[in-house]
Amino acid sequence: MTAMSLTKEELKTLASSHSGFLGLDLSRISSVFIAQTFQMQANRVINVIQMLDEVRYLEGIKESSSTKKTELFRHPPLKGLRKKHFLDSQFIPQNMDSHYGFSYGGNKNLDKTINELIQQNKSGWIDDEFIGELSHRITFGAIEERARIKKLTGEWIVFQIYQNKNYYLTLGSHDEGDERIWERVKDVYDLDFPFLANSA
Repeated sequence: MTAMSLTKEELKTLASSHSGFLGLDLSRISSVFIAQTFQMQANRVINVIQMLDEVRYLEGIKESSSTKKTELFRHPPLKGLRKKHFLDSQFIPQNMDSHYGFSYGGNKNLDKTINELIQQNKSGWIDDEFIGELSHRITFGAIEERARIKKLTGEWIVFQIYQNKNYYLTLGSHDEGDERIWERVKDVYDLDFPFLANSA
């Protein structure tokens, strides 16, 4: 892939013709956020339409979301900014782990599921039917339950509220650390929204 450099205006023009940004106020979406979106689409990192659906939800254009509700960052340097999770298929294992606690030996949800299946098991053996049902519950069942209780997790849309409007700053990842996200936020303040720098 060839690297290219685009101006803020060129990025906004590209976004205005992209179906994912349809109906969104591009004046409140940073050029960094737009560039990240196009980079992730070009490299097939995430489904950007799903991610932008969460922005639509935050804007009141989409009625529902199955991901976690908006949260405030509580610690510097991001304290005062907000995050909204977005979902992509690559986050399914992370959601299964969050639901069943696989990474630390299981939790009460896993115990409950296994105990229910043992109680329902008519053969008294761990047979194909038991294994099939257990497999279904720890995969699809976990995702369905987390969606039902609006606890699906993924990476973040980082935004700030100013004069009762959302300003979309950057995308963030659990793995990259708050300092790296903060560096991008400062770039956004310099490039796009200097009036937000002192209002977080």
